[in-house]
Amino acid sequence: MAWLFRNWALKLSAVALATILYTGLVFSGSFSDKTLPGVPITALAQPEGTYLLTQQLGTVDIEYRSATDRPITVTADSFVVTIDLATYDMSQAPQVQSLKIHVRPLTDGLEFLSVTPNAISVALDRIDQTQVRVAVDSGDVPPGLEISTPQLSAQRVTASGPQSLLDRVDRALATVRIDPSGIDCCGQVNLVPVDIDGRRVESVELDPSTVRVEIDVSTVETSRTVPIRPLLIGAPATGFEVGTVTADPSVVTLRGAPEVLAAIAEVLTEPISLSGTNATLRATGKLVLPEGARLADPAAAEPTIVVQIRETVATRTLLLGLVCSGAPSGSACLPRIEQVAVTVSGTVSDLDALNVGDLTAALDVSGLGPGDHLVQPTVALPGVVTLVTMSPISVTVTIVPPATPAP
Repeated sequence: MAWLFRNWALKLSAVALATILYTGLVFSGSFSDKTLPGVPITALAQPEGTYLLTQQLGTVDIEYRSATDRPITVTADSFVVTIDLATYDMSQAPQVQSLKIHVRPLTDGLEFLSVTPNAISVALDRIDQTQVRVAVDSGDVPPGLEISTPQLSAQRVTASGPQSLLDRVDRALATVRIDPSGIDCCGQVNLVPVDIDGRRVESVELDPSTVRVEIDVSTVETSRTVPIRPLLIGAPATGFEVGTVTADPSVVTLRGAPEVLAAIAEVLTEPISLSGTNATLRATGKLVLPEGARLADPAAAEPTIVVQIRETVATRTLLLGLVCSGAPSGSACLPRIEQVAVTVSGTVSDLDALNVGDLTAALDVSGLGPGDHLVQPTVALPGVVTLVTMSPISVTVTIVPPATPAP
């Protein structure tokens, strides 16, 4: 007995440690941890009279533990993943709020460990309703037809939905299309809630969802808007040319049979003479209408025509001598060529007034030492003309220092 109880505390600790190690070994070999991705989220306890703006709640990844000695087929149906909409603070609707995700295993032998993410952002809004007007979009009326004012079975309908979306609804739109055959339109038409820009507002319902639309369609003259082209004859004075030509109004609307208007691309004026003109011309034009066409607005029969007359702009090439400047004292500046060709642009009168003898092409060799250098000439021109091009662009210049005096 003495031997049995000798160092009893140490012996008891050794037995406990062995038990713990054995238990851990058995446990670690009997269970495994895994991750199940893409488990959908379900919303519960949605408050009455509200709308879930966050329609797509997404999915989560669940980390779980299961026994290895009893295989279990684990799918998304093995867990229920929920959020409690009752915890949403409706006093701040429809702001986005973060709600905690709850996970519960549905299969025996599964132990839930963690979920990623553990919360998602959702938004709720209160359901409301309001009255909106009914509008008709008849699109483009086919040529040769005209339509009456649409007659509706209801002028206003009730729109219901989330307050934040309901505020965007401008009208209930009935879209119809006019048949080119000229048959009266239209019958019962579906209504769509749209905003002020005509874009559909989702999650809003209309009551009634349809309205009866009646539109009388009749075959009449069609209309076409074409440009006005002034008919100019004669030539301006020598040295002048025609600039911009404008008509006010610049277009005119014609009415007539569709087949007549289809062949009309523009309307001419009676001839306007420019012979010998050297200043801007303002005249009253008279339209020459094609046969079978008439003006939608008779007041547009005499547009105001303005013809800009300006001096002719031309180019001229001049040969200018080269002159060096800035050569070192006593040094010689020797260009490889004597002249450059300079092309200038301006009115004919300004070009005629140029005195070529007063123009030179300057070669600035300031700061250049002895030897050959490539220098770009510069030309000082009167402000009324502009330089177009110069050939060559650069000239080789040789700087020759003064001769060294004999001893």
